[in-house]
Amino acid sequence: MAYNILVADDDVISRKVMSSVLANDNNAVYSVLEACNATEALDVVGRGHIDLVLLDWQMPDMSGLEAMKLIKRMDRMIPVIIVTGLIDSKDLSYALDMGANDYIKKPIDKAEFRARIRCALMLRDSMLEIQNKNKKIETQIYDLNKLSLIVKQTDDSVLIFSPDGEVEWANEAFHKTYGYTLDEFVQIFGSNICNISFNPDISVHIAEMLETKRTVEYVTKCKAKSGEEKWMQTNLTPIFDGNRIEKIIAVEKDITKQKNYELQLIKQNEESLRLMDDLRRANKTIDLERQKTRGILLNMMPEEMVEELMGVGYAGPRSFSAATIMFTDFKGFSKSCEHLTPKQIVDNLDFFFSTFDDIIDRHIIEKIKTIGDAYMCVGGLPIRNRTHPIDVVMAALEIKHFMATYLRDNPGRGLPDWQLRIGIHTGQLVAGMVGKSKLAYDIWGDAVNVASRMESAGVPGLINISSATYERVKDYFVCIPRGSISIKNHQNVDMYFLDRFKPEYSMDNDGYFPNDRFKTILNTI
Repeated sequence: MAYNILVADDDVISRKVMSSVLANDNNAVYSVLEACNATEALDVVGRGHIDLVLLDWQMPDMSGLEAMKLIKRMDRMIPVIIVTGLIDSKDLSYALDMGANDYIKKPIDKAEFRARIRCALMLRDSMLEIQNKNKKIETQIYDLNKLSLIVKQTDDSVLIFSPDGEVEWANEAFHKTYGYTLDEFVQIFGSNICNISFNPDISVHIAEMLETKRTVEYVTKCKAKSGEEKWMQTNLTPIFDGNRIEKIIAVEKDITKQKNYELQLIKQNEESLRLMDDLRRANKTIDLERQKTRGILLNMMPEEMVEELMGVGYAGPRSFSAATIMFTDFKGFSKSCEHLTPKQIVDNLDFFFSTFDDIIDRHIIEKIKTIGDAYMCVGGLPIRNRTHPIDVVMAALEIKHFMATYLRDNPGRGLPDWQLRIGIHTGQLVAGMVGKSKLAYDIWGDAVNVASRMESAGVPGLINISSATYERVKDYFVCIPRGSISIKNHQNVDMYFLDRFKPEYSMDNDGYFPNDRFKTILNTI
């Protein structure tokens, strides 16, 4: 089979090369026509049968894409291949989106060029075959529609229009659907399909039907003679005799119940979405309030107790076989208060205790409470660990260093008597909350009393520890024995002044801070 191929390119060399490649293709027979610009190409297409057009993208009188649009209007079945020197994928994608069947890059590769030509022609042949089959199917539909015209008692409303859209006939179901006879309907609304239809886009649907030569479907809200609103699904079908429209048939199905159900579902879905949105906002508010509550509780008790309290509503006391308690107290506090306003007292205590808070946080120690000028904290709870004596002693050294440095560097604060005593003891205790209101996390047991006595029996500026704590930290810290000292409500207790880190474990000359060697050891305890 011979194919007529038009090559349009203002570059004579490019045009001749493509024509030569086509003429010398031993696997096909091509009749090649040439055009030197887009205008001449359109003239050639308009005069005769063309099977394929090769268009140069950039021509002086008109671009290849513009020429392609005009060719497609003449005959949509003619495949068009854009020949271009452009290589940007966006440009090539744009050409295909505009309707090009394919593209060939310059300079052409002969093998690729011939392959794309054959593919385009094969596509054209397939499209023509499909078109012929569609014509046969449309003929069959036409015959079936002729037969259906005698069936007047269908439940669907059927109207037949002339080729120019004038209504010619309606079945009995039309009267039942709208409550009008055809004459009444025409007198009120007119006789043309554009006047009769309740659909505001009827002209668009008709244009689509004429262009595609196929049935178009749309849904319209209508009003019957009684005032009842109905939803109608319309199938608008053109009946052709060859290429000429013979009739237009509109088949309307009452889908009011179905549509109302759909609208009800949409409304219910919108209501569900609104309720879900309200629920999300409510949950977000609850979460925010929960976080606020959690933040408040974290300032009152350990995190583990907070999680338990918020999870099950209760957090009972727990026993700990070993924990290390530290008390601090300012010497001369009561006397200095005679010369300070309440605000000055509170401001100074807040400054010191806030610093203590920062220090114990770094050593995983739990603050219990402050009573006047006394500060109380404990290591080894609520999460049990084996390093709590060392953790507390390290924090005490850091607090001691802070106080010594602060009082040295701030001699003019007017607080000469604010010297700090620190007492530490390790022993068994119970920790938790008791009662129903104004809950506070606290610790109880003889070890707490002994720790308090360690502080009261201490010396300002020094750290006094019990023998129970000493036995757990003596390998790493320099401790000075004080002997057995009597304390209230208790037998004599061996006490030690904890002075500093041993030199081999100290980062600084004064022994306040640990070196890397000690940190490595601590991580293995």
